[in-house]
Amino acid sequence: MVDIDLKIVKEAVVNSLIFANTELSNEDYKELTSYNSNIKNEIRKNAYLAKLTKRPLCQDTGLCIFFVEIGQEVHFINGDFEETVNEAVRECYINNFYRKSVVKNAIFNRENTKDNTPCIIHTKITKGDKVKILTAIKGGGAENMTRLKMMNPTSTIEDIIDFVKKTIDEAGENACPPMTIGVGIGGSSEYACLLAKYAIFKGEKLEGDFKNTVNVKMLTAPCHIASLPVCININCHSLRHFEVEIDKNKITYLTKLSNPKDIELNSNHKKINTSNLEEFKKLKKGDKIFLTGKIFTARDMAHKRLSSMIKNNEKLPFEIKNSIIFYAGPCPKKDNEIIGPIGPTTSKRMDKFAPLLYEKGVLATIGKGERTLSGGNRLYFKAIGGIANVYKNCVKSQKPVCFEDLGTEAVVELEVIDMPLEVNVV
Repeated sequence: MVDIDLKIVKEAVVNSLIFANTELSNEDYKELTSYNSNIKNEIRKNAYLAKLTKRPLCQDTGLCIFFVEIGQEVHFINGDFEETVNEAVRECYINNFYRKSVVKNAIFNRENTKDNTPCIIHTKITKGDKVKILTAIKGGGAENMTRLKMMNPTSTIEDIIDFVKKTIDEAGENACPPMTIGVGIGGSSEYACLLAKYAIFKGEKLEGDFKNTVNVKMLTAPCHIASLPVCININCHSLRHFEVEIDKNKITYLTKLSNPKDIELNSNHKKINTSNLEEFKKLKKGDKIFLTGKIFTARDMAHKRLSSMIKNNEKLPFEIKNSIIFYAGPCPKKDNEIIGPIGPTTSKRMDKFAPLLYEKGVLATIGKGERTLSGGNRLYFKAIGGIANVYKNCVKSQKPVCFEDLGTEAVVELEVIDMPLEVNVV
């Protein structure tokens, strides 16, 4: 037996989380920068800023998921393995001012745990005396587009590819393309989902003409004669993953990290200021703009409260008429920052509240992805998902407004300069 000190495991997990949150792997960066995308320069700029400042690539620092391969000759000492991994997550997310996005219970108590735990740990016993830890960080926008389908056992690979393409199309901008896709085929329903996540690390390339993707990886497994489970797991362009190995208490970091260069973002965007309402009347769908002025952040729970206050004829905590609402929840800020990394969340989650707020005078909203609203000719500005450091640099001041108990979902007033957006209407 080989004793492995859990203090070493904790060190490995903390460092893996920092690397995964702030740096793209060399392989992923090369694929992204060679992909023909209209946001390629923004992605490159964001990767550079994240590595330079050691701040997260995306404000959604996600749910921490670990695949742990434990050699059967390993004996852990000085603690409990699962608690050690959770303690590593807890310390890393608090000490590095990462966003905490985990709630206590999916239905009955959605209070934030305030330390991003518990994490999810998948363990596998292997031969030997080493431990390998595969870290994956999953944000909500991409994870929410995961799909599982129990296909007919006589389905063909072409049928599976069609399912992958349909899932990618449905994800659209909500998953911050260009995406990396994991496909799990076989096993049982839950095992196919596990394979789909693990495929990001160990999968083989699935060939096909897939839009808005840089890579599609596949893992297969045996299954029941009557079944063909297929799971599609979607990852945004900030593919945050890292591999580390522990051998006799020595840590080896296996993922090779990129070295992005700085880039200037040249643009012919129209400059629009929130103080000039007449300029907003001239905007057309498809216009690219640089927005300057005052806006407010508000996400799901803030919208729920605002809507309730409007319905109950209560005075709102800020002037909603002619306001612009940014669907965003930033990372906590460090002492030397105006705001932490910040970016858009999926807009359609706010669609059940949006008509009421527009009716009460909201001028425009900012978020990512398509919406379920239609026919109102209301201004909606699309922001680029997954470039939280680029948007962070646009914020010149911020002050809390209300609902501070909601943490990252509180309403905050921002003063922004030259925030890059695309005009849409809903």
